[in-house]
Amino acid sequence: MNPKAVIFCCNWSSFPGLQLSAVADEEPSSEQKVIVNMCSGRISSELLLEAFKNNAWGVLIAACPEDKCEHDANYKTHRRILLLRKTLEQFGIEPERIKLEWIDKTESAKLKKSIDVFMKEIKELGPINTLN
Repeated sequence: MNPKAVIFCCNWSSFPGLQLSAVADEEPSSEQKVIVNMCSGRISSELLLEAFKNNAWGVLIAACPEDKCEHDANYKTHRRILLLRKTLEQFGIEPERIKLEWIDKTESAKLKKSIDVFMKEIKELGPINTLN
């Protein structure tokens, strides 16, 4: 069984890197759903939990580096992810199933590597059965 992940990419930082990366040249995978959002700060906890409810094994958020976000929304995202990890843990779900990466628009190789590493990590964890 192959892992399924939802990957949120900030339109201003990681998405330009995604367009330049090898990921953009690959055929769309049923294992990875990439969603481009205007800002990582706009990704609600409810949306992240919905990904798990819809059988995602993990969620990766690629946000602006800490010192490069024009809206300081990445700090809000960081706090939201810390809280959400604690919530997942209370449901018996490994908190490492949700991951935040700081990725600049020039770091397409870092984005590709982050996705590959994350997919390997969640494959080792296996699917989630507690939210269905």
